Amino acid sequence: MFMSRMLAVFTFIVVVLVSHEFLMVSRIEGKYPPRGDFVDVETARIHFLTRKKVANIENQGNAPVVLIHGSSGSSADMELAFFDAFPDDIDLYAFDRPGIGWSKTKLSPLEMSNPIKQAEAIHMAVKKLKLDKPIIVGHSWGGAVAIAYAKQFGNEISGAVSLAGVAYPWKGPYGWYDVLLTTPVFNHIFTRLFLNKMGQLYVPLSIKAIFEPEAARGDYREGAQAEIILRPSTIINNSYYSLNLRRHLKTMSEKYNDIKTPLLIVAGNRDYIVHSKSQSERLHNEVAGSEYMLFKGAGHMPHHTQTQILAEKIGRMSKGEALTPGKTEFLDTKFEKRQ
Repeated sequence: MFMSRMLAVFTFIVVVLVSHEFLMVSRIEGKYPPRGDFVDVETARIHFLTRKKVANIENQGNAPVVLIHGSSGSSADMELAFFDAFPDDIDLYAFDRPGIGWSKTKLSPLEMSNPIKQAEAIHMAVKKLKLDKPIIVGHSWGGAVAIAYAKQFGNEISGAVSLAGVAYPWKGPYGWYDVLLTTPVFNHIFTRLFLNKMGQLYVPLSIKAIFEPEAARGDYREGAQAEIILRPSTIINNSYYSLNLRRHLKTMSEKYNDIKTPLLIVAGNRDYIVHSKSQSERLHNEVAGSEYMLFKGAGHMPHHTQTQILAEKIGRMSKGEALTPGKTEFLDTKFEKRQ
């Protein structure tokens, strides 16, 4: 009798928690529905947002710009940063990476954890959309995708941009949550029973961490639709990608000197997530002819804190301006005021 009652209580608690999780996911998806278009390719169904040039402005052959978000983000992050900042005569396309945001992966998350696979999926989408010689811009994890794209399809693009991009395997322990969220069975139990409560803590702490030492813009949580990551399938995919990235970069980074397409590398010297010296500066030293912009005092989110400088620079690339090989240092004006 006692065991039967305990089982009934346990079942009731599980049902309540699962129902609560279902309601939370429904709330998130209702609040942030897909606002863009979809393109189906062999390995993914890609969701993307578009900002087309103003109708009465001639494009004049300017290269379209493809924007690829980082870990835990979505196309909304790139939209918030850049869509109002770029010149009106440049077309912008912000992609949700396969398995993240509203994009779906047709491969297992383990297979799609390779940035080369993600670059291939986005390349297929770019071809299907008939984007001619685009510039591929990637932030953080998306930077790895942009670099992979430049390696694989460099002759088909006008250039690539790595914004605080990760290019090499790094040392340090794996996050316990990534290990848990990639453990079969346990990951589904965890996301459905505990993700809601932990997620409410995770989102603001994560935003604070990725912007440090700078402050996030006040509208970031809503504007970047940060809670999209809290859907079970999305956060599980994200953890597979994070946990397996190092081993893929070990192989991918062996021949960066093969990259011949124009490569702009951007970093902040106070980035505590992707360290500029071991990642961006090393990449700059390996890729002949690359241009390296280092913002002194900036952290991991230069597309949000140095937006106008970057939009103007990438905009000039779109219009055919050649890069200036070498390293240029900029003093973040907000950092200057803090001194």
